[in-house]
Amino acid sequence: MTYQECVDYILSVPLFAAKLGTDTLNQILDIMEHPEKSYAVVHVAGTNGKGSTCSFLASILKQAEKKVGVFTSPHLIKINERLSINGQVISDEEFVILFTETMGYIEIAKKQGIPHPSFFELMFLMGALYFKKQQVDYAIFETGMGGRLDATNVLEPILTIITSVGLDHTQFLGDTIEKIAAEKAGIIKKGVPVVFFDRKDEATPIICHYCKKNDAHLHIVEKKQYNLLEITEKTIDFSFDSVYYMYGSLKIRKTALYQIENAVLAVKAYELLLMNENRFYDLSALEEQSSNHILTDTDIDDIQAGLMNMLWRGRMECVSKNVYIDGAHNEEAIDAFCRTIEVLFPNEQKILLFAVSRDKDYGNMIKKLCEIDFHEVIVVRYDDSRSAEVSMVAETFRHFSGSKITTFDDIREGFLYGKSHVCDSVLFCVGSLYLAGNLLSLGV
Repeated sequence: MTYQECVDYILSVPLFAAKLGTDTLNQILDIMEHPEKSYAVVHVAGTNGKGSTCSFLASILKQAEKKVGVFTSPHLIKINERLSINGQVISDEEFVILFTETMGYIEIAKKQGIPHPSFFELMFLMGALYFKKQQVDYAIFETGMGGRLDATNVLEPILTIITSVGLDHTQFLGDTIEKIAAEKAGIIKKGVPVVFFDRKDEATPIICHYCKKNDAHLHIVEKKQYNLLEITEKTIDFSFDSVYYMYGSLKIRKTALYQIENAVLAVKAYELLLMNENRFYDLSALEEQSSNHILTDTDIDDIQAGLMNMLWRGRMECVSKNVYIDGAHNEEAIDAFCRTIEVLFPNEQKILLFAVSRDKDYGNMIKKLCEIDFHEVIVVRYDDSRSAEVSMVAETFRHFSGSKITTFDDIREGFLYGKSHVCDSVLFCVGSLYLAGNLLSLGV
């Protein structure tokens, strides 16, 4: 099969399995002799920030001369993006070989009466096998949706990370923070440490309960542990007290402010991985120990360089002068986006280009966005059947905003119109990762 034939086949597979749970995947993994057990696994769940946290941690580990595989979703432009090693996306040639080998195992499974895996399960099987073939030291797996019933929950990690819990995919995960938190907490394994960003909301007692139930030591990261120091032309500088070490100055590329949270989660996770490598298994006993027992100067250098080297596309990405693309696609992410532009662009005239999936609660997303004084709002459709109708989205904006509303059915025309009107303004393209992917694929 050619590369395109492989991709077309994968994209034709139903997104979700006919039967919820991990039974089918475990049966196929048995046939494959469990490639996912050949390396150390970090498992990451959460509503927002999963991909960025994975990328920050992978960048630090790469700086420390580890070979690191990352399984993430969705892809923005090309399906290969879902599988990478040390920041390099799998090549088309490797993708074909990997697909062919994985399908060989699936054919064996089908002969035994085992159902064909779903789209996400197939991609997971390819990732698990790819990382084994490449002999990675660590593999970081991002959940697709939720956690408890997610395909990735077959993993036996050495560390679990839960980034945030917000209202998203409510038709599948539940309509309250508590219900969604319980689904995310489903990846917590017995005795496996958990790093969690605690926002002091309804999710906190749920995560604490599941950690206690599984005797999983909980390492909380919270807002009071870091301080924004300075925003320069190219960087965001901040300090972070991790309990084990006081980082007086860390830097990430100038991006969204919410990336600080993802960066400090990755730093905390890296510290715990160092403890594991150094045979510190009783992590609770380390809370009172000196940082000298944990971090060397080299470790700190690796952390600093790893954070600065991380680039995660489509997240408050500056694609040209005064033009930014951000994949915020739910109410929590939109709230973080709004906080960012209020701090980073307090006086600039702002233009918004917006598209959203029809299954999102976009009314609340738009209501939040309209707290920002946008000079003009441009509503477009991205190139997918999930995109909400332009007329309905525009009408929602008119309900909450007095800004000029302009609509385009063609995403390219809408973007070029917005870009032509930038001048001394700043154009923000937001509302969906599909929008971000569409725009980046246009070569913007």
